[in-house]
Formats: sequence, structure tokens, C-alpha cells
Amino acid sequence: MNKNTIRGMLGMAVLLVLYILVAFLIPFVHTAVFWVSFVFTLVAFAVVSTALYIAFGKQPGAKSKFYGFPIAKIGVIYGVVQLIAGLIFMALGVWIPVWVAVLIYAIALGAAVIGLISADAVREEIQRQDVKLKKDVSFMRNLQSKVCQMATQCDAPELKKFAEDIRYSDPVSSDALGDIEQELAAAVEELQAAVVDGDIESVAQLCRKASAVLAERNRLCKLNKQ
Repeated sequence: MNKNTIRGMLGMAVLLVLYILVAFLIPFVHTAVFWVSFVFTLVAFAVVSTALYIAFGKQPGAKSKFYGFPIAKIGVIYGVVQLIAGLIFMALGVWIPVWVAVLIYAIALGAAVIGLISADAVREEIQRQDVKLKKDVSFMRNLQSKVCQMATQCDAPELKKFAEDIRYSDPVSSDALGDIEQELAAAVEELQAAVVDGDIESVAQLCRKASAVLAERNRLCKLNKQ
């Protein structure tokens, strides 16, 4: 358990104690509405604590915490609304039917729970897409790195041009590009072997071959996006 989680728990505990003191030190009439309000507000504290944990403590990392702000916002808004409504209903409990309080509190709690579930699902989908995108670009990033490294080792103008072309090509892979990308990877491997051997003539020829494969990949990328 990290320090931020401990601080958050202590903060919620202090607020809970303050609420209990306010609820019982103010001379409210202890009607059924009072006790219903008290219980639902305690539930709200639990919901807020859970929302803050899901938002900021469940998954480490700055990006995950950034995505968790909507979850925390929903929980805090619900907690504040329930706290204010609960105190008002405690004060007016003599004149408010208990079923009205229960209905209002239940609707607020249900809306908060649905909102939290939806916000958490959205965050998980965004994170899944982030992971997928990172995985999808890794193939081309690896090829770009290899070609750029080769361009620093060989002065062939064809290689310089190919390095520039692959550097600015679309880095996102897809299933539809699997075959052409494997062909491109094979061409880069051949080119790398020629660079290592110092075969400048073969380097120029293999660069033209790899450039043609890269051009076809770029064409397929555009077609898949239409």
C-alpha cells in the first residue's frame, strides 16, 4: 500500500468522523428519515472511497491516473450531493415522508454506480487501445531503427533516401498488412547483410527493391483507411 493510498484513507476517515460529529452534535430529531439519511451517507463515503481507489490506486502510472479523473469526479460529485441532501433531510425529517428520502437516495446511488461502471469501462477500453497501438507500431519502429542505423554506416544515396522514406511512412500495422510487412522485413534483412559485407552495388539494388515494397505497403495503408 503506497503513501498516497494511506493519505487518502486517512483523509476519508477524518471526513467521516467530522460527518458523524455533525450528525449527532446538531440537535436533529432522530426520525426514520434521519437514520435513512445517515445510512445512505455512510454508503456514499464507501462509494467515494471505492471510486478514488479505482481512479488512482488500482493501477499505477501517470497515464492511468489521468484516465481515472472522470471516475473520481463522478464519485466525489455523488458524495457531495448525498452529504448535502442528507443533512437537509435530517433537518427537515419531521416533515418529509421516509419513502421520499429513500427514493431520492436510491436514485442518486444507482446513477452514481452506473456512472462509475461506465467510466471505468471507458478507461479500460482506452488503455486497451493504447496497448494495441503500441504493439501495432513496434514492427515498423523496429524496421525504421534498423534502416536508420544502416544509413549511418553506409553513404549510398539510395540507402539515405530509403531511410528517409521509411522514417515518414505510416508506423501503424494491421492484419491486412501482414504479408507485405513480412516481405519488407525480409528486404531489410537482405539490405542489412549487404551493408555489413560492404557490397555497395548490392546495397543500391536492394534499396530499390525495398523501396518498391515500402511503396506498396504505403498504398495498402491508404486503402485500408478509406
